[in-house]
Amino acid sequence: MKKILRSLGLVLAFVLLTAGAYAAASGDSLISLSYLKNTFFPNAVKAGEEASDKLLDKALDDALAQLNAVGQPPAGGGGTGLSSDTLQRREWSDGQIITLPTGGVFVLLDGGADLVHTGVVVDVTAGTEVASGGKLILNHRYLVGENTDAAVTIRSGAAALGLQGSYALTPGKSQHTPFYDVSQSDWFYTPVGFAYERGLFSGVDENHFSAGTSMNRAMLMSVLHRLAGSPAPAGTVSFTDVPASTWYTQAVKWGASVGITSGTGDGGFSPNGTVTREQAVTMLYNYAYKHLGLDVSGGSALSGYGDLSKLSGWARPAMTWAVDRGIISGAANGGTLTLDPQRGATRAEMATMLKAFCEKIL
Repeated sequence: MKKILRSLGLVLAFVLLTAGAYAAASGDSLISLSYLKNTFFPNAVKAGEEASDKLLDKALDDALAQLNAVGQPPAGGGGTGLSSDTLQRREWSDGQIITLPTGGVFVLLDGGADLVHTGVVVDVTAGTEVASGGKLILNHRYLVGENTDAAVTIRSGAAALGLQGSYALTPGKSQHTPFYDVSQSDWFYTPVGFAYERGLFSGVDENHFSAGTSMNRAMLMSVLHRLAGSPAPAGTVSFTDVPASTWYTQAVKWGASVGITSGTGDGGFSPNGTVTREQAVTMLYNYAYKHLGLDVSGGSALSGYGDLSKLSGWARPAMTWAVDRGIISGAANGGTLTLDPQRGATRAEMATMLKAFCEKIL
């Protein structure tokens, strides 16, 4: 439809161009070649495009009005019992299915969702038909065509979506995260849900987990402190860069008092420093060994990892143990298996390590 309407606008431009060309050919002294090239032609093309856009907007508005009329439930009932008059932002949760009939309009504002339909759904923003089974595009407006039912399934922990018209709602998962940026297709979906449900750590704000952000040392120590039940420090320990009263003070003091951490040297802990992958497994190793008194002997040979030379000597026992117990695994980089011991551990990676630690060690 969009292509046809735009073509009509260009036809108008062509008529104007033809008139201009005829005038020039007839020897009209008032029209110069430079005027036609630099002024008349560009203005004519612009006028054609504006005309086509106006036609397109009107056609879409007319189509929406007709489809809305078709999709209205008959007077006295017959609808789904749920409806929305405007496209105002509303919150939805993981696994919920929103089914809309002909004339329904919806827009995904945040989060992730899939679309399945039985006929025609138009992406009004792009001016194209949408194939069934695909993902919704953020901030695109969708219109359900005639004789069509459309089902939108929420795939992220939470989602913000506006809809207009009648609809039916199928319940979603009883337990879910509140995160727009954690979806079922993400490799970290299950570990993040595990960490959140157990209160180990939450998001960077109410609705965002920020999986790719590196975790800092204070955050990880606070997580381990909560995992232990938030006990009081076993002794008096202080660091020069840990104030007397912050959200992480008690956690750091406790961790140091039981031997989970010894700081970063020179009397400091570096609470805001990124926790590296080798530091993370060392803290988990110390938690199991020094706090819980578990057997941490044995381990896997690390000779198959291409970046073994980057692993600090003090972290080797912990890394050997962590690889053997399945708490951490390497990554294939260019065909070579690596541990990335010096790289900052992301929040998603820490959720994954913690899930494995809880399930395999505790």
